[in-house]
Amino acid sequence: MTRQTAPGAAARDAAATQQRILAAATEEFAAHGFAGARVATIATRAPANPRMIYAYFGSKEGLFRAVIELAVIQMQDAVTLDATDLPAYAQAVFDAYKEHPHLVRLALWQGLELPGLSDEIAPIRRANEEKTAAIRRAQLAGQVNDTLSAAQLLDAILTLAYGNLVLAQGIGDYSDTRRESLALAVELLVTPR
Repeated sequence: MTRQTAPGAAARDAAATQQRILAAATEEFAAHGFAGARVATIATRAPANPRMIYAYFGSKEGLFRAVIELAVIQMQDAVTLDATDLPAYAQAVFDAYKEHPHLVRLALWQGLELPGLSDEIAPIRRANEEKTAAIRRAQLAGQVNDTLSAAQLLDAILTLAYGNLVLAQGIGDYSDTRRESLALAVELLVTPR
């Protein structure tokens, strides 16, 4: 007697397996980086057959790309940029990553081991281009300092936010004082002269 699979069950199982793999890979890559992460450990944590990782993602780097894309898109969805209130944007980034500190480590590993990867992932690149364009419009309207280009300004704001997050993680200080000093630093950076 042959067991029949309900229509759509295989797709649901595949989607569920992919989600488990992505969750396990996020933990593994955040803890050990790209080079230190082990596919076998991810498969064990998922739990999934290691062959399925390669079937779904092609390679360890393909899996890492998928993890980075998912993490960045989740954060972009969680934080909205208002180019006329960039200090609040920096605080929102701080707050979102405070809720998901492993994603800060993941972003740092990505920057160290596979720099430029975010620029290669179309949805991330588009979102960054949209943010840069919004900042540029605010600069042209005289609402934001234009000493730095819009892209440089976005990078500087995110660097301040990430830097404060790394410090906060290291010393366990996510205080309102740290959050307010971040907003003040960004305000000084973006206020038109």
